[in-house]
Amino acid sequence: MRRTLAVVACLVALLGIVPVAFAQAPAPKVTIVGLFDQITSAGKNIYDGDFTRSSEREWYARTRFRPDFTFEVGRTKAVLGLEIDLSYGQMGANDGGFPGNNSGTNSGCKGGSNGCLDTNTDVGGMIEIKWIYTEFDLTGKDSLLPFIPVATVARVGGQPYATLANYKIAYANGDFAGISTRTTFAPNLNLALAYVQVEDEIAGSNRLARTAANRRGNDFAVIVSPEITPFKGLDIKPLYSYFYADGSTSSAARRPINNQQGGVAPTEESRHTIGVDARWRSGPFSLDPTFYYQFGDRNQRGAGSANISAFLADVQGGFQLGPLLLEARAIWSSGNEAKDDLRQRVRYFEPLNLDTGYYSGWANILALGVDYFNGGGGALQSFDTNVGYDRYGRRQFGFRATYSLTPALAFYGIVSPTWTDEKVDTDTGIAAGGAARTAPVAATNGGDSRYIGTEADIGLTWRFAPNTVFDLVGAYLFAGSALDTLDASGHRDSQDGWTVAARVRLSF
Repeated sequence: MRRTLAVVACLVALLGIVPVAFAQAPAPKVTIVGLFDQITSAGKNIYDGDFTRSSEREWYARTRFRPDFTFEVGRTKAVLGLEIDLSYGQMGANDGGFPGNNSGTNSGCKGGSNGCLDTNTDVGGMIEIKWIYTEFDLTGKDSLLPFIPVATVARVGGQPYATLANYKIAYANGDFAGISTRTTFAPNLNLALAYVQVEDEIAGSNRLARTAANRRGNDFAVIVSPEITPFKGLDIKPLYSYFYADGSTSSAARRPINNQQGGVAPTEESRHTIGVDARWRSGPFSLDPTFYYQFGDRNQRGAGSANISAFLADVQGGFQLGPLLLEARAIWSSGNEAKDDLRQRVRYFEPLNLDTGYYSGWANILALGVDYFNGGGGALQSFDTNVGYDRYGRRQFGFRATYSLTPALAFYGIVSPTWTDEKVDTDTGIAAGGAARTAPVAATNGGDSRYIGTEADIGLTWRFAPNTVFDLVGAYLFAGSALDTLDASGHRDSQDGWTVAARVRLSF
């Protein structure tokens, strides 16, 4: 009997211990969210960045599929974000597929797409990987480092910038490879840190000459950005970011600009960005001010070191009057004068990566809008990718009015007069893609004009079914004299451009 009681006691003790020592793991969960876009648009004189040659025109259609797969076990999760962009109809000698299926570089398809749906719609190798990261608890209870009491969530892999650096798209947007953390010290105070691997130098390549084409250098960026909420409705996000580049680097982080005084490409750059982004909501009123200042140096072999000193100020405000929303936006980014030698001074602001998203929603020619393959990316690429126009900076006002006739149907209008900070030397041509100006074609007296032009947009948004939205917009750019050019045939005046775009979006 004693032996039986002892056995029972041991079993009870074991049963009491087992749930603690071998707790059942949470059930794995997989979710999918994303969107389908069906888009068509037409336009004239907005595609190549050269507004003095107005013969190009287009009407095309395409599809985007953008799913995000989330794999979760408890508080740990992994995310795989994919993207497919296919145009309607074969558009050239190659309709996509390997080996020419890199987005924006394949021959025969719309720039930005990665394939064409020809008459048989058989295309292959069309999937882009946007995000591929793991998110887990780094510190705090039940974490990798449980002895650190504050809670920190880490992401490792290919991931979105999201709000790591800013609320408004102004410095870091899109995606990157690296690691980020967000530490919560209090409900109204957290700190975001990120290490961004822009380019990397693998074993062996570091023995090559610094000027070798296949030597990438170890280019990286660091982001430090606390987030403070002093009271409900006000969020403040200071920023410090350091960017280092060795030799050639991503054009998103350092734009290619022709120095009118000649010179070679930079060999090394150290760039610091400091500033603050904020948002304030108080009843019907909203205010979103942003200010960043950059400093550092850029070295060029045989040409010494260029001093970097630049700024960006971007203020957006709005007021809700019943069904009517009135908004205004003012932008000022510094620029270089036409006569400046960029080997000695750099005065134009350089974001880390904007993924063509700057000023998005405020224009359809000067920025990306309903058809996000056209607009700033094709017409004035440096406007949505690098904030300013070439080296000349940017000054701009935007006015937007939105009237919600019903909760499902809204109409809006936008007007955006735009200038550069310093006068553009129009004795130049337009580089491929509209990203920059060429070197002067003839003897020049320096800058000629600041006026880029004025864009006017009118559109509607109709949520006609659950999770389904129809967008329609028309935009016209009254081109300014800063877009004039000079070539072998002489001076060429800029011409106006326009676009009309429609989109059906299903979100799931």
